[in-house]
Amino acid sequence: MENLLKAILLAAGASRRLQPITVNTPKCLIKIGDKTILDYQLESILSAGIKDIVMVVGYLKEKIIDFVNENYKSLNTVRFIENPEYSTTNTIYSLYLTKDEFINDDFIYFNADVLIHKDIVLKLVDHSGSNVLAVDYKKCGEEEVKFTTKDGRIIKLGKYISTDEAEGEFIGVAKFGKNIAKDFIQTLGYYSNKGEKNLFFEKAVEDILDKDHFYPLDVSDIPNIEIDFPEDLEEAKNKIYPAIIEYDKRKS
Repeated sequence: MENLLKAILLAAGASRRLQPITVNTPKCLIKIGDKTILDYQLESILSAGIKDIVMVVGYLKEKIIDFVNENYKSLNTVRFIENPEYSTTNTIYSLYLTKDEFINDDFIYFNADVLIHKDIVLKLVDHSGSNVLAVDYKKCGEEEVKFTTKDGRIIKLGKYISTDEAEGEFIGVAKFGKNIAKDFIQTLGYYSNKGEKNLFFEKAVEDILDKDHFYPLDVSDIPNIEIDFPEDLEEAKNKIYPAIIEYDKRKS
């Protein structure tokens, strides 16, 4: 059954922290097991019945576009938006570039470097809330995007939150509703237009947390990892990928 939600994937970055692996390969096309990170994301999108897909590309954009066109020929609704400033900007600007795509639509957001099991997307789609962030309740490090809650809603979001205060990590996959689109776009534009394009998009999310209920979706029991550093990639290959296989076995 087709889902009217959109999917927006941000895949523009150069992933310098994973060089030399990413010198000739975009991070989202790194293979984990027999599939790329992007395969896992696109398969999760399709399993949720979402057909309307937008990808922001920049670094090695031709390789990503060619990969999608060659391997997902049936997805004739995939649209690519280029971030020509990918080397000096971050996710706050990449998402701002997609503003016309979500001004009137609910969407599922993806950092394109997150290895996930498809059930995470299914749970986001099924959640009754309009604005829902997939989170992992755990002890976090300084580099992770952390969150705190009060009365069942997220009240703080960002790397700045102390490891003692944080309840866990936002994994980089979320659902956002059209009910907050205007405020969201205005905030993304505020930072992008005042020379702070290098911020993470979570800064814009935190600025609008008072506009609606932003719910945490606990996905701690579903395999996932955001891959930023070489040690993350090793964990993805040696721990998370086997966990995905095992998770599927338990379900069947």
